[in-house]
Amino acid sequence: MTFTLIGCYPEALKYKVGVSTFHIKGSLIQKGGGFLKSDSFIVITEYYSRFMQFEKESPIYVPKARLVFPNKKGDFHINFDLKATSINLSFIATGYKLHNFFFRRQIGVGNLKYNVELIKSESWKDEFFIQTRPYLEKFILEQRYSMPDSQQLFIGNWLAEVKKNLAKK
Repeated sequence: MTFTLIGCYPEALKYKVGVSTFHIKGSLIQKGGGFLKSDSFIVITEYYSRFMQFEKESPIYVPKARLVFPNKKGDFHINFDLKATSINLSFIATGYKLHNFFFRRQIGVGNLKYNVELIKSESWKDEFFIQTRPYLEKFILEQRYSMPDSQQLFIGNWLAEVKKNLAKK
């Protein structure tokens, strides 16, 4: 049985009733249907709560990031660490607007299904330099995300390739 979450979540999000969320499955497609016209990847940032909390202050969360690559059809499967309290998914593809999805673990919400429709960017060059590039660079520069070196290298190479292609235009 699949339900739709009501509240501050997108209509495309469906869930099953369960004890906890173990994974998020879905598809990455172009708005209006159809496959994306470029390769894509997903930056996953899971937040872990620390038990240390100062009086009258909000709790401290430690982020940990990694990448997942959808298959050729755009399907993805993301495991949600049981120790993490929340997760942020950033869907990235050349020529498309950056799309973020944030989910906080909730009792009674089981596994999620989220079909993402990416919107083609009308001014990709501007969007890349103003939003996408600075967003991705922090995963390389800031060690607090604990992203594996090979994935940091992938992001660096992807950024350099996109920048080179945009310079040719």
